[in-house]
Amino acid sequence: MGSNFGKYDRPPTLQRLIDLQNVLGDDEQFYLGLKFYLSLEDFRYFNTPSDVVIFGNVGMDGIHYGFLTDFSSVADLEAAPIVCVCPMDFERPTRIVAKNLCEFLRINLTDGELFYNQFESEGKYLDAKNQWITEAANSPYQPSETEKLVRERVTNFLMENIQMPIMNNPYHYVQHVEMQRQRNVAIQTQDGLGVTKPLLQGENHILFPIHKHIDPDLKLLQEYLFFSPVASRLALFRDIQLNYTLQDNQELYRIVADAMDSMGLVDEAARISEK
Repeated sequence: MGSNFGKYDRPPTLQRLIDLQNVLGDDEQFYLGLKFYLSLEDFRYFNTPSDVVIFGNVGMDGIHYGFLTDFSSVADLEAAPIVCVCPMDFERPTRIVAKNLCEFLRINLTDGELFYNQFESEGKYLDAKNQWITEAANSPYQPSETEKLVRERVTNFLMENIQMPIMNNPYHYVQHVEMQRQRNVAIQTQDGLGVTKPLLQGENHILFPIHKHIDPDLKLLQEYLFFSPVASRLALFRDIQLNYTLQDNQELYRIVADAMDSMGLVDEAARISEK
């Protein structure tokens, strides 16, 4: 399955989605029902984290969804948290939006806008949602009976084939997932995603300075990536991907890829070679 999935098998819930698309026989019908396209290979941006396995994209602004493996520490993608990557958001492109794919699909059926928009409060979100409903009702374009049937068919398939828990408050759910992630972060990173790998007893995290408009000292960087605690190195990988397009700096790319390989992060090293 290429470098996107790497060592991982397709999880059962994702396989059900693949089955659904095969039943529909058309990726546009799949999109009509779920508001994203399946993307199982070759859909990455320079700031897509190297430890994210992509499974879908929304068809606009490069926004895509994936499983966060936390640098291959997740045993099974079925239990991996789901992230939304908005590559045009250069400050914080990646956010965790669901605990797993089943819960992601439940929210996506009714409140998928929560994944790629930011709202100051639940009230602001509900106001926006009501506005969207009003605009859709007043739009000259109205879904055809065929489109309504496709959406109903997709919803029924999901309800019958995937165990999706009830979500009473999607806004609070997404907020809770974010707060829970922050509680599990051992070292914070510039993109807000952080790393969950803990420092070992006696280890200290010393920040390596990374700035978008300043080239790093490559010799010092190379030393840091081979001698600092593993958790610190993982945090630095995130900061580098946020600030630099690795394919535009081949020497920097080689240093990062070599460091990943030396740590056994073979899949991550392969993924950064794509963008």
